[in-house]
Amino acid sequence: MKKKKKKYRNPDIEYRQPLYDIYKSKYPYYNLKSNAIGSLFLVGLFFTVWEINIYRETFISVYIPLSIWILTGLIISPFFKRTFNIFCFNPYTPGETAIFWHIFFNIISFGGMLVFLFMWTNQTYCDKSKTIETVRINSIGHLAKGRNGCGNPYAKITYQGNEKELVFSCGTEIEKFSQVYIEVQKGFWGYKVITKKTLFAGQW
Repeated sequence: MKKKKKKYRNPDIEYRQPLYDIYKSKYPYYNLKSNAIGSLFLVGLFFTVWEINIYRETFISVYIPLSIWILTGLIISPFFKRTFNIFCFNPYTPGETAIFWHIFFNIISFGGMLVFLFMWTNQTYCDKSKTIETVRINSIGHLAKGRNGCGNPYAKITYQGNEKELVFSCGTEIEKFSQVYIEVQKGFWGYKVITKKTLFAGQW
């Protein structure tokens, strides 16, 4: 005679659901607000990736956008703490989340959006005058390959004392080139933006 398997209850689920129901009854439109806050993280992540692409075409120290990104998250955290604790539901410590997750969320979401706006306005509202120059390629390489990436080729150049890593499309035979033609415009915040780049054939 076969023994029936015992059904084990998950105490976490039994604890989580009633507590979750309390939060939903206490705060109107709880699910909607919770999903909206969760979406902020995805929006910030999207704009962060977009900002990286703008950074690649801008002569600006990496520490400037990085500082805006991190400081925004740190400054926002105390003001957003209560809202985050309520609507980012944590059944193990209800109403309280570790400070690390507060800062991490705010850096990616609010920091990502603000640094994007800074870099985007600098790139979009450029001065109309252009500087055209041909610069020597100092060194070449390929970015690390991601799961769906190809390891884009890049060329390092120096323009008016500023080093820059110019990234090109997959399949570009970067080894065949020794110079690159660039068109540069002064950005809205004063940081120069590359509006056009063309590789020149030659033996590197």
